[in-house]
Amino acid sequence: MASLLAIPRWRQETEPVWIACKEMKELPELEEHVVQFMANGELYTAFVPSHFLNLDKYALAGQIIADIDEGFLVDIPTETLNSGPRIIVTSVEKDQVFV
Repeated sequence: MASLLAIPRWRQETEPVWIACKEMKELPELEEHVVQFMANGELYTAFVPSHFLNLDKYALAGQIIADIDEGFLVDIPTETLNSGPRIIVTSVEKDQVFV
């Protein structure tokens, strides 16, 4: 039986990554964007300060902080509407999520 708990192997040094966004809408009065991205089979939505985005790549900044059996634990600069500021990116989807 597979383990239900993914135990992270924390990295001594984080690794910067860019997360591909499906949608990005500017909120100029707040100097933020509403972004949507897919990871771990879920659609995430977040309000992100503009300086954490690469508008040319349509991407959100993140940091890989740990490896887990099925992929990576990634910190993003703000909480999503459906979870906290940490997401899982599976090994299978990493080429579609990281740009």
